[in-house]
Amino acid sequence: MADIFGVRVTADLNIIDSLIIICNDPGGQTEPSVTWAGQNYFVTYLDAIFETRSGIVKVQRISPQGVVLDNGNNVGTGDYNPEISYDGNRCLIVWSEEFQGVIGRFVSADGQPEGPSLYIGTTQGISTIPTVGFGSQYYLVVWADFCPLGTDQDVYGQLVSTDGNLIGNRIVIAEGTANQNTPSVTYDGSEFLVVWVEDANTICGRFVNEAGSTPGAEFLISDDSPYERQSPSVESGTEYFLTVWNEFRTDFDIYGNVDINVGIGEDDVSKPVGSTTISSGQIRRYLGEKIKLYDILGRNVSAGRIGPGVYFFENEYKELKKIIVIR
Repeated sequence: MADIFGVRVTADLNIIDSLIIICNDPGGQTEPSVTWAGQNYFVTYLDAIFETRSGIVKVQRISPQGVVLDNGNNVGTGDYNPEISYDGNRCLIVWSEEFQGVIGRFVSADGQPEGPSLYIGTTQGISTIPTVGFGSQYYLVVWADFCPLGTDQDVYGQLVSTDGNLIGNRIVIAEGTANQNTPSVTYDGSEFLVVWVEDANTICGRFVNEAGSTPGAEFLISDDSPYERQSPSVESGTEYFLTVWNEFRTDFDIYGNVDINVGIGEDDVSKPVGSTTISSGQIRRYLGEKIKLYDILGRNVSAGRIGPGVYFFENEYKELKKIIVIR
């Protein structure tokens, strides 16, 4: 039988508690997700999964001192992967229901469900494994589902406002003949980064902005070696993103990348055409329909993401020019 436990850990990775028993009721609890909500931690999970066809999505608050404040409030009925995020006022929990779609519901600061369930996206598949992150004004809910032809999985997203309205249409984040699944999402203060597994052995990523568009193409985060990779997770730091995943070589281990390099880094430029130092206000004169812009990590970026730093411009003749942008 599965239960939900936790421990508190200091910033120096010292474990404070032996174990916090969050829920050990009969019936079994699995798939926990946690967020900090200003005053308390919120933990969501599936309950009674061994007693019913579908589990019960529950939420509990844990105080900063490690005290369990609730017995588990019932948020809804679901099958897979409840995830939770905080918007500064309340939390949004998302999960999936078999052949129904991605469902969400808000939870108040005192741990009580608020309003009806939200139907965020219909799906064809069984286990869509949704994930959620909050930006500056909207949530981005991301999930994998079969493409319209039903031949492979693609990654989709939907912006959701803090009052529960769906903003814009469903966003196609990753598509094509490859199979893309198990996404993860984070926000860096400007845009969301979504990462996923592609064809079981490659970790890829793509930026999504709060206008609901994808300003650049997808890019590699891992290399494209044939090792099996699973369950990526991403978080934004002050300068770089850290993406981690399971990788099978002789057995499963944990790998990661903090330098999202897709092959156009400073040392990888094969045909540089000089170097120019300009101010950020001058950079737009280099942009055009046939110009591709990359940052120092090799990521395709839009004009809206340009700040001080080193960039590479690729023209229609595949020639690269290094631009150093200053304030």
